Amino acid sequence: MKKYYILGLVFVLAFYSCNDTSDPNNEEPILESSIIVNSDSESLTARIKRDNSGVVALIDPTVPAGRLLEVASNIPLVMVSQVDAPKFEGKTLQATHVDIDGKYAYVSYNTAGDTYLGAVDIFDITNIYSPKITEQAIFKDTDISSIEYKNGKLYLAAAVNIDQNTQVTSPANLITVSVSGGKFSSDFVYTSLPSYVATDVANTNSKTAVTSGNDGVIGLFDASKTPGATTKMGDLRAVAFGNNKLAVLSGTSGVHILDPNSLSEVITIPLKADVAGSKRTLDIDKDNLYVSEGANGAGIYKMTDGSLVQKLAIPINPDDVAASEIVTNAVSVDNNLLFMANGGAGISISDVSDIAAIKTLGVLDLDGSSNFVRNEEEFVFVATGSGGLQILKIIKSEGPSDAACVGLPNYTGTAYLNINGNESVAYSGSSVLKAVNIGGSFLFCGSLAIEQNLNINSDALLSVNGTFIFGQYKKNTSLNLGSFSTLQIRGNTVIYGDLKLSSGATLEFIGEGNSITVYGSVTVNSGAQIIGKFTDTEGKLK
Repeated sequence: MKKYYILGLVFVLAFYSCNDTSDPNNEEPILESSIIVNSDSESLTARIKRDNSGVVALIDPTVPAGRLLEVASNIPLVMVSQVDAPKFEGKTLQATHVDIDGKYAYVSYNTAGDTYLGAVDIFDITNIYSPKITEQAIFKDTDISSIEYKNGKLYLAAAVNIDQNTQVTSPANLITVSVSGGKFSSDFVYTSLPSYVATDVANTNSKTAVTSGNDGVIGLFDASKTPGATTKMGDLRAVAFGNNKLAVLSGTSGVHILDPNSLSEVITIPLKADVAGSKRTLDIDKDNLYVSEGANGAGIYKMTDGSLVQKLAIPINPDDVAASEIVTNAVSVDNNLLFMANGGAGISISDVSDIAAIKTLGVLDLDGSSNFVRNEEEFVFVATGSGGLQILKIIKSEGPSDAACVGLPNYTGTAYLNINGNESVAYSGSSVLKAVNIGGSFLFCGSLAIEQNLNINSDALLSVNGTFIFGQYKKNTSLNLGSFSTLQIRGNTVIYGDLKLSSGATLEFIGEGNSITVYGSVTVNSGAQIIGKFTDTEGKLK
C-alpha cells in the first residue's frame, strides 16, 4: 500500500520543465522538476495504433454463450484507435479518467502498486479517425485519479508522495493548469486537502468540488483556490454536479446529495458497502443520477428525492473471468445511451431514452478489462488498465438529403442481409450488419456499418446516402464489386478492409463534399472506373 499522511490545507506552486532540444552536446536534459512536459507530438502519437480498428460487434447478453448479435444493431460503433499506455523509466501507467471538450480529449493516468507516477495526455480529436497526442505531462511523484476540463483549465484529483515532494503538506491534492490549443499554458498549481488521495473532482457553477478517500472530505474551492465549505465523509470515490446539486459516492455509506454551496445534506441513498479502494463513478443526466455499484451493477436514482428508478445488473457473466473482476467500475450517459464499464464483463450499452423501459442493446466485444468509460457526443473512450485506451466513434444517423430518402423505414431484420436479383429495397436510419449480399438494388440513407463482407454482384447497385463504414483492419474483410456493378456514395466513407473492383464495375461519388478513406488494399481491374468528386484521404484510389 502506498504511504500517505493526513495534514492540513496549503496552496503551493510546482514548476515544470520541458525537453530542451537546444543542448549543444545533444545530451538529455537534466530533469530537476517533478513534472516533465513532452511536446513532441510525433513521438507521443506513435502510441496510437490502428490494431483492431473497424466496425465493432456487439455480444447478445440474452444468449448464455455470449454469441454475437444475430439481429441488426441500430448503433453503428467503430473502433478508431487503440492507444498504448504511456511508460516512464520502465514503468507502465494506467488510464484513470477522461474528459472531452470540443476537439480535445484529456486523459489522466496513475501507476498500480507502491509507485507514485502519473500523467496527463492531451488528444486532438478533430479528425477522430486519426487522433493525435499534442502534449503530455509526466508527474514523477504523483498519481492522477481523475480529470475535468472547464473554461480553459484542467482540474486534477491527485495523490502526491510527500516524502519526495516537499512543496505539498498532504498527499491528497487538487492540481490545476491552464490549457490552450492542445498545450499546457501555465504552471501547475497544487492545493492540498486532508487524507491519502484526492479521488475525484467536479466543477459547480462557481466552485470546484474535490473528494478525498478513506478518512477524507468533500471540499469546495473558489477560483483562487481558497478553501470553502468542507464535510468529512469516509471512503469517498466520486463526485458529480447536476440539477444544481452535488452528488458524492462513499464506498461505505452510499450516495449523498448535497447543497453545492454549503455542502449540507439534502438526500441520502444508502448502498451496500463496496470493495475498499475500488474505482467508481457517478453521472447525472436530466433528472437522474447514475451510480456504478461494483458487483451490483448500476443504480439509477431520482435527483429530486433519491428514489430508485431502476437497478441494472451486469448483463453477462463470462466463465473465464473471476467473480471479483465482474464489477461495474464506471457509468457514462449521453444522448440517451448508457455505457457501463463492467471490468472483465466488458462494456454494456443500454438505451435509456424511456427510463421506465430501459433496453439493453448489447455488450462491446473489446479486449481487456474495462475499468473506465466516457461516452460524450460521438466519442467513447474506454480505459483498460495497463492495456491503455480504446477510442470508439458512434456513427450518428444523418437526415435525408434528397427526395429518394424521405419516408424510408428503418431496417429491423437480421444482421445478414441478402437482396435477390429481382429485388429493390431501401431503408434509412442507423444499421450495423455483419454481411451483405446484393443481387438487385439497395438504397440506404443515414449511417450504414457493415462488419465483415459486402458483395455487390454483377449488374447490382448499392447506393449509400450519408455515412458508410465497412470492415475491420487487417482481418480479411472485403468489399467486392462484381462485373458491371455500381457502388454510389453521397457523403463520407471509411473502409477498414479491402476494396475490389471487378472489370466493368463503377465506384461513383454523387454531388459535392464526398470523402473516402481506405485502410486496406485497393484492387481496380481493367475496365473498372472511379468517377465523381471526392477527397481520397489515404491516396489509395489514385
